[in-house]
Amino acid sequence: MKIYNIYENINFDKDKEIEELIFENEKIKILRTTSLNQVTDYYDQEELEIVKIVQGSAILEIEGKEIKLKKGDILPISPHQVHRVIYQDHVVWLCIFVKN
Repeated sequence: MKIYNIYENINFDKDKEIEELIFENEKIKILRTTSLNQVTDYYDQEELEIVKIVQGSAILEIEGKEIKLKKGDILPISPHQVHRVIYQDHVVWLCIFVKN
């Protein structure tokens, strides 16, 4: 069993988000993602995604609606809810994907 500390070894890249796999099996995938100010492409995912802002702030666009998130906020994104990140400021995300 490996212990992963979400607050340790945080790195940012000015050119891209950094995704780190924390855990994965046939039912769930957990990532830590760090982002400075990147705007993402649109996502249309098969699985439920639950995001938590560990640090920083962000604005997501989900099916045309803007949702502001700050440290501590948790947001479930249903399968096939088209979404993207339109603003980020030194964000550390905890992303949990529940596979179908």
